[in-house]
Amino acid sequence: MVTELVYDALLLMLIGMGSVFAFLFILVLLVHLMSRWLPKPAPTPATTANTSTGNDTAVPATVVAAISAAIHQFRQT
Repeated sequence: MVTELVYDALLLMLIGMGSVFAFLFILVLLVHLMSRWLPKPAPTPATTANTSTGNDTAVPATVVAAISAAIHQFRQT
């Protein structure tokens, strides 16, 4: 009785592992074949670095002074 249950369990395990192995093997094979058949994507043109001077996003001097004073006061305490 117990031997039959162990045999059935091992058989079920082998069938399950075999089907998973077969599925993964087919999946890898199909991905490999698709990578050979499908064209490679065209390379995107290199973008140039932003060469703007940054004047449009400059922080006002009063804000810089306030932040500097706050940092100085924080470091004092």
